[in-house]
Amino acid sequence: MFDLFDWIPWTTPVAIVFIGVALMITGLTIWGHYRPPVRRKGFLGIVTDRTERVYIAIVSFALVMVISFAIVDSDTAIWAISALAMAVVIVIWG
Repeated sequence: MFDLFDWIPWTTPVAIVFIGVALMITGLTIWGHYRPPVRRKGFLGIVTDRTERVYIAIVSFALVMVISFAIVDSDTAIWAISALAMAVVIVIWG
């Protein structure tokens, strides 16, 4: 059964990301059960609810990080902080 996960090198940062995403999905599921999400139109220009905004924020964060890895001699920490700030803005006002 655990052969399914042999393809990924399980380091501490990778495990933290996977656990964080799993906790986020679990939290959004429980939150959605008690307070159903409200669809609204934010600055993204599309009607979304909170789970869709979280998904867009995660994909945007990953895209920014991939771009940062492609730029030689760039400080990854600065890119990560700016991507996190972008994700928070998307989740709150998107």
